[in-house]
Amino acid sequence: DTHVAMLLSVAEVLSGIKKDLKGTVKFIFQPAEEGPPNGEEGGAKLMVEEGVMDNPKVDAVFGLHIEAGIEEGTIEWKSGSFMAAADFFTVKVKGKPSHGSQPWLGIDPISASAQIINGLQTIVSRESELTKAPVIITVGKIQGGVRNNIISEEVEMLGTIRTLDSDMQKKVHEKFRHVIKSIGDASGAVTEVQIDTRTLVTYNDPALVTKMLPSLKAAIGDGNVKEREWVTGAEDFSYYGTKAPAFFFYLGGMPKGQDPKTAPPHHTADFFVTNTAMKTGIQAFCQLVIDYGNAK
Repeated sequence: DTHVAMLLSVAEVLSGIKKDLKGTVKFIFQPAEEGPPNGEEGGAKLMVEEGVMDNPKVDAVFGLHIEAGIEEGTIEWKSGSFMAAADFFTVKVKGKPSHGSQPWLGIDPISASAQIINGLQTIVSRESELTKAPVIITVGKIQGGVRNNIISEEVEMLGTIRTLDSDMQKKVHEKFRHVIKSIGDASGAVTEVQIDTRTLVTYNDPALVTKMLPSLKAAIGDGNVKEREWVTGAEDFSYYGTKAPAFFFYLGGMPKGQDPKTAPPHHTADFFVTNTAMKTGIQAFCQLVIDYGNAK
């Protein structure tokens, strides 16, 4: 893994100048960044609960994520809310089965589910202050029915909610449950909603960002450190930020001159980043650690 390789290299470099470093440096090698298996605990949330940010107490935490669609030698950052909170949801709509030729004798959960899907999108388009922060509600799976001429007994929908503001996240959850129950009640169906928060908003502490941006620019060049817009992808690094000021940024890994549209995406067999890109990440981390220690 590119992240493990970079952090091991940073540990090796800093160990070589340990006598000159001020303060204590923790290197966090975290498993299950993409989430633990179903029914298990893991990732940043569990590490925080088990005390990774304590003994000694961490004063600041830095992280990066390599990106196959950003040109090597560059870093992209954003102050404040950077990456979205990710909620996974399961919705069950329970009706009453009947023959497809006699729908009036049953309660159709597929019809109700179709209305629910449309209703959920009005939370985004009509009830969320999108000039403040984005909101995304995606139904990624819907399953119900056994054959073409039977009114189904139950429908299950799976999906995700993405928000970049913690207060908006709470409001979206409330409206999400309200829309589903209201449409279900109007259809005569019984609904169940489960929302599982997988990550928080990845929030870059503005004061820490302002303090450490000169270090990134010194490490790789002023023109290679670029501000960007927020990201609706999610990152469980967000849990470290509940314990200390955090600064998380993107590291470019794509060969110079390549069209980002042609870059193989992450989690595929064709994923590719350059060795030079990883050297940039190592330089950035080392500079951050040295300068932060010297500034204290």
